[in-house]
Amino acid sequence: MGLVTAKFMCLQLICGSRLIAEYAYTMKVTEKCDIYSYGVVLLELLTGKTPVQPLDQGGDLVTWARQYVREHSLTSGILDERLDLEDQSTVAHMIYVLKIALLCTSMSPSDRPSMREVVLMLIESNEREGNLTLSSTYVFPLKDDASRK
Repeated sequence: MGLVTAKFMCLQLICGSRLIAEYAYTMKVTEKCDIYSYGVVLLELLTGKTPVQPLDQGGDLVTWARQYVREHSLTSGILDERLDLEDQSTVAHMIYVLKIALLCTSMSPSDRPSMREVVLMLIESNEREGNLTLSSTYVFPLKDDASRK
């Protein structure tokens, strides 16, 4: 076993299976690594599956999800079967978020959106469904807000 392989296996044990190859090889955490991990978390929430899958299903959740979409398209069959998927509006919203998750887990870091773009897509997905409600009493602090000092 080579040093890089050993490092990767140790990191995977420590960090869990959301670890991606580019981190294992460069040992640098970047925003794009974080985006990938966030995409895996979204996939976990939407599918009800763990990040590590049996080898006959691809070995990891991202591979399984991509294979499912290739074979079945983006259908509600990919979503967690424990959920009540009667409401088509809810299913459509979940499929939209699934698309965001797939963007976040793009193999090439340059193809992944920024976190700002992810947040905007998630807000847009809520607005489409009319679900966005912000309390008018909560003040969102700005970076240069002098009152926070």
